Amino acid sequence: MGLFRRKREPFLTASPDAPVPGMSTASSVASVEVSPTGAPVDEGPGVVAEPFSLVVEDVFTITGRGTVVTGTVATGTVHRGDAVEIVRDGVPVMKATVSGVESFRKQVDVATAGANVGLLLKGVSRDQLVRDDLIRATS
Repeated sequence: MGLFRRKREPFLTASPDAPVPGMSTASSVASVEVSPTGAPVDEGPGVVAEPFSLVVEDVFTITGRGTVVTGTVATGTVHRGDAVEIVRDGVPVMKATVSGVESFRKQVDVATAGANVGLLLKGVSRDQLVRDDLIRATS
């Protein structure tokens, strides 16, 4: 029965305060942003602090509702009623208003970075939008 017996060694052989090889001392300390109430701030997935942007993946029309663009929110947040602009090849082409936000077949009021969404746009027809257009918050 002595085949699997080994000498037990401690798992942590260095001091807890010793630096980790390959890691700078600045990155070895975790920093947590705290709100004024003292609770940690959770910004969720993606980058929220930047202005809203979304790259168009698909465009279609819903009869009686309007033009819908789908894509993943790259940065920021978008709310129903927000004014946005459509940018093609770095040049603003037109402006529109978000009249609806849908995520996974549910109407939502806001979409944040990382969410796959469909945006119902007012003031734009289907033929005015193409794949890879950028929808961003008006500046």
